Amino acid sequence: MSPTTKFEFLGLDHVALGCSDMQRTVDFYHGLLGMPILHTLEYTGDDGSGNQVPMGQHFFFGVGGDNPNAHLAFFYWKNGYHPEAGNMQADGPPPGVYPRAIKPGVVNHINLRVAAECIPDYCDLLAAAGLKFRHTVRYADPWREVTTDNGYTRPEPGCLMDSVYFNDPDGLRLEFNAWMPDWDSWPNDDKPWSDPRTTR
Repeated sequence: MSPTTKFEFLGLDHVALGCSDMQRTVDFYHGLLGMPILHTLEYTGDDGSGNQVPMGQHFFFGVGGDNPNAHLAFFYWKNGYHPEAGNMQADGPPPGVYPRAIKPGVVNHINLRVAAECIPDYCDLLAAAGLKFRHTVRYADPWREVTTDNGYTRPEPGCLMDSVYFNDPDGLRLEFNAWMPDWDSWPNDDKPWSDPRTTR
């Protein structure tokens, strides 16, 4: 079977998973299995009263091989979900395409690495195929995301990663991602959080 579209992949970049306790996950994957912690991120959001509070963590565990950035990406969310644009709701995520529960032990999405210069064309190909997608560019200093639904926004200087998210016919989330040069200098020194509800 020959492909009808022109997507070129540079390999499997990562599998995104949820965990119920980041400290316990670090103890297992880093402490027991010896996977290096490549990078760490902490997320904050509005608690509904205008205060920024800690909401989640994202740890990247290297899996070795020819691609030094290939990894398992674990998320821990205090409320069990990824808030969209800091929209914190006591009863769960707001409705929409992207905010999805990241349940511990369940695959959230699969990331396929692509060349950064191809992402605008890939957005066009997804649109031409009639697929809904979300283009997200992430920046540091301060950490922020710029998201465009069913369109493309060119990254600015300081971009860490350039990503496109969409679903396969069964609802499995896929991501095309390009890591930008500034990503290599992103730190890996956040202290992993523990959830008091988990049993050690």
